[in-house]
Amino acid sequence: MTFNIAALYVRLSKEDLDSGEHESVSIQNQKSMLFNYAMEKEWQVFKVYCDEDYSGAYAGDDNDRPEFNKMLKDAKDGKFNIIVCKSQSRFSRNMEVVEKYINGVFNEWGIRFIGLTDNADTEVKGNKKSRQITGLVNEWYIEDLSDNIRAVFRHKMNKGDFLAAFPPYGYVKDPLNKNHLIPHPTTAAIVKQMFDWHKEGYGAAKICQMLNNRGIPNPRKQQEIDGYRKTKMYDDDDNGIWATTTVLDMLHKQVYCGDIVQHQVEKVSYKSKKVKKLSKDQWIVVKDMHEPLVSREDFEATQRRLNSRRRASGTGMVHILSGVVYCYHCGKPMHKIHCKGRNEYLRCSRRYDFTNKICPTPNIPTKKVFAAMEMELIEKFKGVALDKLDRKYVEKLLEKRGGNDNFLVAELKHLTDEKAKIEHQQKNLYSDRLNDIITLDQYISYNSSFVEKLAQLNRRIEDLDVSMQDKRSDRAKSDDTRKAILSFLETNNINRDIIDNLVERIEFGEINPTTGKPILDIIWKWG
Repeated sequence: MTFNIAALYVRLSKEDLDSGEHESVSIQNQKSMLFNYAMEKEWQVFKVYCDEDYSGAYAGDDNDRPEFNKMLKDAKDGKFNIIVCKSQSRFSRNMEVVEKYINGVFNEWGIRFIGLTDNADTEVKGNKKSRQITGLVNEWYIEDLSDNIRAVFRHKMNKGDFLAAFPPYGYVKDPLNKNHLIPHPTTAAIVKQMFDWHKEGYGAAKICQMLNNRGIPNPRKQQEIDGYRKTKMYDDDDNGIWATTTVLDMLHKQVYCGDIVQHQVEKVSYKSKKVKKLSKDQWIVVKDMHEPLVSREDFEATQRRLNSRRRASGTGMVHILSGVVYCYHCGKPMHKIHCKGRNEYLRCSRRYDFTNKICPTPNIPTKKVFAAMEMELIEKFKGVALDKLDRKYVEKLLEKRGGNDNFLVAELKHLTDEKAKIEHQQKNLYSDRLNDIITLDQYISYNSSFVEKLAQLNRRIEDLDVSMQDKRSDRAKSDDTRKAILSFLETNNINRDIIDNLVERIEFGEINPTTGKPILDIIWKWG
């Protein structure tokens, strides 16, 4: 008589609960069912392996299910010769896992597999085909379930519901609606301060240092304080350390101007936990879903500064010419060099390659660049009174950028009214069908034209919305430009606002043999 030792495996996952399985497949009921079965067969029970809240879709060889993996190791080591589950799907819904173990290596290890409710038994001849069919059905089920869940999530994302487990730093989940964000009572002000510091010229590393010096808890610690994290990473008196990458990531987050940005990553397969990054055109962005911490204009200005590849100096402040001056000869950016006891100057990044001179462009003192800018600005606006400049310049700039958006507003109202009219006609048509005034074929025919018209109107309304946003952005830029020019005329000083709002690019090159002067071209953002 063969001495039989059985391992009992039980599993309950969220997918089972979502599908309506509750007490009938609870962990305790599974254990009781399997234990009673083993006792009836007079088998010795080696151990009960239990995985709770783990999916049966994954391959099981990357610690997805810890008890499952322990059971496989013990099976290979010969500690038992029977595995009993409530059903084959409790073992795995993944067809590859079923084939690999139940129909493969278990035979090599001398392991008999039994699934009680679906009559799976590797000792019964002719049972293999039915087990394989059961495995296929289980896999189809989990694939359909995965597709349904994704569809639900995508619908919620398109509505602008916030679905992540943790709110972004600076926000908390609304107690009345967990899918809506509201400003955090303390950290919202810190986010605003970070954007202000960057506007003042501080680089990410310096901002990081200032946050650490002030003892401000980092985002992970703040999640522990707010109760979003069950496990603690830091002691009670440890606020954690801010990292430069964290600050940079926050300065790039569109959520801070009131938008919800989701679907940036996606699982490669329902069988795997691995994710892939998606391109920006695949992201789901819904604007103006919550209170912004930073105005959209300030956020966009921050992105322009970040994308200009400016580098901070040893003081932590980004030099106002950083990312603006380029070599006329080779097109490479010029970097600020400061020698002790000497004035600071700019040097082409390809000026030297180790000890060899590469680029002929000479160094230039920064004060010469500022002087050239001041001369051009004074020449451009010489003799113009400040009060007149305010009005004339704005009018000129608005005219250049397409004028005001009164026409667009009127057109949008017309389209919106037309859309409401068609929707009202649709409701009347539906009422006529319910009252048998028209036939079903007539309803379908009439309604199809309404659907087509509404689609056209929605496309035109979306295009107008984009155009109006562009106009608003242009007006904001116009206002910034005007303020920068007024500031210069009042002070005759080149400041950061002048550089950010007026200067597109400055090119400096080698000395012209005819004039004996180096090339210095300033490309302005305005005409």
